[in-house]
Amino acid sequence: MKKFKTLAALFLLTMAAITAQAQSKVVKEFVIDGKTYYGTKAIPEELLGLYQYEKTKAPIVDVKREGQGKFQPHDVPAYPTEFWVQTDAKGNIEKTTGVNNNYMIILIVLYGDNGESGWKGNKKGLYDRMQAVVAYDQGYAIILGERFKPL
Repeated sequence: MKKFKTLAALFLLTMAAITAQAQSKVVKEFVIDGKTYYGTKAIPEELLGLYQYEKTKAPIVDVKREGQGKFQPHDVPAYPTEFWVQTDAKGNIEKTTGVNNNYMIILIVLYGDNGESGWKGNKKGLYDRMQAVVAYDQGYAIILGERFKPL
């Protein structure tokens, strides 16, 4: 009986992992500012993590697995967010490469409810696009040119 329960639990965990992986490869279409974009939640591993303004303080960006996380504008509480990496219509990540294997991609962001009203909460339900750079030669991943995460 114990073997059966162990095998059943292992099977369920494996199926959950396969389902999560398949969902992360799904391509979604977005219309942002009248233009069509595509994205996937298959975010490169080196982009996952906590980014801090000027390397040491808030406001932050937190990019987690399966595209969940937080984005904090200046002087505003963090918004819960969903992140996608911009792709072409077939799901190929649109990546600009540079020297030393550095590269740039675009993140697509959906802002959730940060619990604020007025201008401090006005991004709720909106999509945005932001630049993310993996700068191996500097030892950082950088979002918006000001939020840093060590590689």
